[in-house]
Order: sequence, then structure tokens, then C-alpha cells
Amino acid sequence: MKKQLIAVVACLGLGAAAHAGSSVQLYGTVDLGVEHFDNGAGSVSKLGNGVLNPTVFGLKGNEDLGGGLSAFFQAETSFCGNGATSGDPYCGPGFFGRTSVVGLKGDFGTLQMGRMFTLSNGDFFVLDPLHSDSLSPFGNTNVATIGEPVWYSQAVAYYSPSFNGFSGAVMYQFGDGVGSSVTSTTGAYNLHLGYSQGPLFVGVDYENQKGRNNLTALKHTMIAAAYDFQVARIGVYAARNRPDPLSGNDSLNAYAVVASVPVGAATLIGEIAQQTNKTLPIPNTRQYNIGATYALSKRTSLYAMYVRTTHYNTFVNEVDAFGNNDAPTAPSGSGAASSAVALGMSTNF
Repeated sequence: MKKQLIAVVACLGLGAAAHAGSSVQLYGTVDLGVEHFDNGAGSVSKLGNGVLNPTVFGLKGNEDLGGGLSAFFQAETSFCGNGATSGDPYCGPGFFGRTSVVGLKGDFGTLQMGRMFTLSNGDFFVLDPLHSDSLSPFGNTNVATIGEPVWYSQAVAYYSPSFNGFSGAVMYQFGDGVGSSVTSTTGAYNLHLGYSQGPLFVGVDYENQKGRNNLTALKHTMIAAAYDFQVARIGVYAARNRPDPLSGNDSLNAYAVVASVPVGAATLIGEIAQQTNKTLPIPNTRQYNIGATYALSKRTSLYAMYVRTTHYNTFVNEVDAFGNNDAPTAPSGSGAASSAVALGMSTNF
């Protein structure tokens, strides 16, 4: 595998040298952490993969076509940095199964097609100081439980240029390419309006998936905002999921408040998120996160995190929705809790 990768990079390097105005870059992240999970009925300690950031490597390139127009591509894959088998859920969706796009950029904006993050998930990434990692409340109370998909496959997207901080985007997915639990879809679209300038960020997103008999399988609406006060950056979001009436599932809402406080090379992080069911008087799930990152350099950081999720109904959602948590699960019931501690290191190349 190592020899093959070196050969690929070498060939790409020669190709880049042969075409003026072209470039190809190899990049990636290795993130590993010692984690301890406790789900009430039992606990487990392990070396987790992709705790703060996904462990990935990828290739991306750009070619200047002249007149302000450029072509680009990106192909990215997850891998098991802890040596786990490929069956580990957080080792990724297969070889080069993450972002895989080709497109054009110009004064008109950006047009791309392939497999890509949804626009809603892009706003999560901007808002969340933990980058929507495996322990963040975005994955545990929104993506995993109310059904907001992380990826669209078979997708085409257009991103407008910024007009004094304002921008928009639209994404369309063909066929069965939605990366969610919906088993059969006939297409989906995702809309985004946003503002990002200076200390303020605001994003409004809407998703609509078509399912059986062309009925709406999912409607997902979200608003996210953050403001950087220099001494602290505060963010909030609210999301609502309205599933297909034929599914028998209830409409669910998710809310979060996040804060990050820089202290020299360290950043202190606090997050609280809650998921609710409109038909119930009390929340389904509430999650708290506290943690810190410490930048050893621009590329490498240490991190420490503690997270606890409490359930107030029969619904059970373990901490770490993406696969590292394989501790025994407690029986469903009000007051059931799941918690985790993680100490690790993340480095980019």
C-alpha cells in the first residue's frame, strides 16, 4: 500500500510539472485518542480512531484554464489509524468513500459534482468548535437521531460568490445517493443562505428528500449562528426534522449552544445540546461536552474531552454515534446515561 501510494503521488507530481498552472496536493489527518466509554450496563477502554477530527488522506488539484476560470478535483478517504479492521464503523465508508468531486470555479461561483458534505453539515462544521467530531452533540443529537444526512452521493452543487458577506448554495441529489437511514429515495435537494463577515456567521438551511411513491421522506430545517467576541466565540443552532408520515416516526427538534474560549495556545470548549419530541412533555436526550485543545504547532494539537448524554424517555442514544463506542448498552428507560472521556492527539499533513 505504501509503495503504491508513493507511486501515485510521484506520477501526479510529474503530471503537475508537465502542465503550467496546475497543482496536485496530498493532504491528510491522523487523529488517535485513548477513550473510555460507560453506558451504564458496562464500560470499555480503547484506542479510538478519528476522535477530534476524521483520520483521512486525500488528493486535491487545481488547473488554471485562463480568464479567471479553473478546474479542480478532490478525492478523500478515511482509514483506520488505530489498526482496527475495515469493519470498524468509524474507519469510513470504503476506499475514497468520503468527498469525491470534480468542478469549475470562476467569477460566477463554484459548480461541482460527485459525493460531498450536505450544505447543512457544512454549517455544523463552521459552528462546532469540535468540528462535528465523533463525541460532539451535533452527531449525537442531530445527525444520528433526527436524521440530518452528512453526505450526498450522486450530487450536483452550486455555490455563489460572496456579495458583501452574503452567499447562497443549492445542492441536488439523484436517485438513492442520500447518506442517511432513508432506505429508498427518488431524489433530494438542499438549500443554503448564509452571511459570514468579520465576527458574525449566520446560516439557514433546508433539506427535502423524496421517498416511497415520491412522498416526502424528510424535511429538515435549520438555522445556525455564531459571533466571535475575541475573548469567546458563542454559537447556537436550532433544527427541526419532519419525517415521512408513513414512517410512523414523530417530528423531532434539536438545539445547541456552544462556546470556545482561547487561552494562549489552548482553547476551552463547552457545549450543550438537546433533542425533543413535540409529542412528549420532556426532552428525549440532553448532552453536555466540556474539553480543551492545545496547539503544539499549526499542524498538531492535543485534546481532552468529557461528554455525558442523559435520556429522559425510552429512547436511547449512546455517546459517540459514529462507532467507537462498543460498551454494553444499558436497558432503555428514563435516566439512562452514556458518558465518555477522551485524551488524544491530532496532526495534519
